[in-house]
Amino acid sequence: MTSTRIETGTPEGDALGFSEDLFSGWLVLEENRLCLHYIISRVKNEGNIQHLIRRWLDNGYNVRVVMPRPIMQHILEKFQFVPSSEFFPQEYGDRVEVWNCPG
Repeated sequence: MTSTRIETGTPEGDALGFSEDLFSGWLVLEENRLCLHYIISRVKNEGNIQHLIRRWLDNGYNVRVVMPRPIMQHILEKFQFVPSSEFFPQEYGDRVEVWNCPG
């Protein structure tokens, strides 16, 4: 499987709703698996991250979020995401916390 790093401000990011006007960050896309490594909302308290995650789930993506901060964990809990751990040898040296959406 080929994985693709996608950043905000790219056509690939825009196609996923991961636009530079709303977000800063990067993710990895591998077929229907979307792994969000880093995101900052440029417009606070507008629900943009929550809407983005809902869009991805509605479009059938298997969404995972790496090392989410407490505010992001709160958002993920609304979608019934659960914490686990995974190893990403190219990005991190050890196992890291990853939140997954069951099913």
